[in-house]
Amino acid sequence: MSTTDGQATDEKYDYKADEDMRTDVWDENLHVGYWSGADDTSAVEVATDQLTDLVIARTRISAGQRLLDVGCGLGKPARRVAAQAGVSVAGISDDPAQVKRATEAADGADVRFVHADAMEPLPFEAEEFDAAWAIESLVHMPDREKAFRNIAAVLKPGATLVATDFFENVPLDGERKEAVDAFLGVASLGPIVKLDDYPELLRSTGFELVEFADITENTHRTYALLLEQLYENEKDLRADHGDVVFDGFVKAFKGCAESLVPRYMLFVARRSA
Repeated sequence: MSTTDGQATDEKYDYKADEDMRTDVWDENLHVGYWSGADDTSAVEVATDQLTDLVIARTRISAGQRLLDVGCGLGKPARRVAAQAGVSVAGISDDPAQVKRATEAADGADVRFVHADAMEPLPFEAEEFDAAWAIESLVHMPDREKAFRNIAAVLKPGATLVATDFFENVPLDGERKEAVDAFLGVASLGPIVKLDDYPELLRSTGFELVEFADITENTHRTYALLLEQLYENEKDLRADHGDVVFDGFVKAFKGCAESLVPRYMLFVARRSA
């Protein structure tokens, strides 16, 4: 018997810890998809790679250089950039299970994965990397200021940081606040940063903001597609993962699908000299 919505919310579900559920309903890329416009009908697996490709293009990294992947997930973006650009990638995750799975999937690519938390000093040399990215991982970090300082410490002066993140552009109230609160609470995410706070946050941690793009319109289809996959496979998903897990996913994404919140950005920053 399935739980009701009210019962499901009594237990907090941490979807970050359940990779199997996320890959069952989505993709090995543990981030949103990117669609170029209404006419883009790309499948989920293609759309998530398109977001990775958008980040790769902004990173502007060359063959032989070193890239730090902050919050590497299962390692698919790291493998993709290593193959496309001929770069060496070090990926970090605070989840040992992610590091293990990413390492097993590396299959000879010039990538390595390390158990490390961006909230702490990173296990690399000062100014070791030519570039860094954080694809939808900053929102899992309770203190972005700490994370940026630790990333800056291992980047060369002038190095590029590319990241995607959720953000707030207007005060949230009513249904929009309820949608974001549900998303944050069920998905165990950190605070949403106000857009106006981002430039100073970067400046104070050793970066200069180079480019900002609100790509919400290109990524928001993610939530409707997630719900579609959940409902189409409800019986099997409940049997395999349990009612609390299934209802947790529905709660996390239903409000987002019905409202353009939380908003989603891509930014490019440069490590200050």
